[in-house]
Amino acid sequence: MTASPLRMTLLGAPLLVLALGACAASPYDISATQCSPSQHQALVGRNIGEVFLPPNLRKREVGPEGAMTRDFNPARLTMFLDAKGWITSVACG
Repeated sequence: MTASPLRMTLLGAPLLVLALGACAASPYDISATQCSPSQHQALVGRNIGEVFLPPNLRKREVGPEGAMTRDFNPARLTMFLDAKGWITSVACG
């Protein structure tokens, strides 16, 4: 029994989608692994719950009533959030 062309097309389409998905540049919104003001500025205006950053990027989130340590780390991304989790600004340090 041979498979019909329609059946082969329907079975092959999901495999094609998976293969093309593997070609994506990065699963992260910003791929920089160190703080980069020019790249991370694109996060402003987005909700923190919808942002995907590399796991090896040092980062911290500071809310409206949040406290920060004074240690300076130029590779760390600091994201300032409003009360609803929207990123209002970003900085390195």
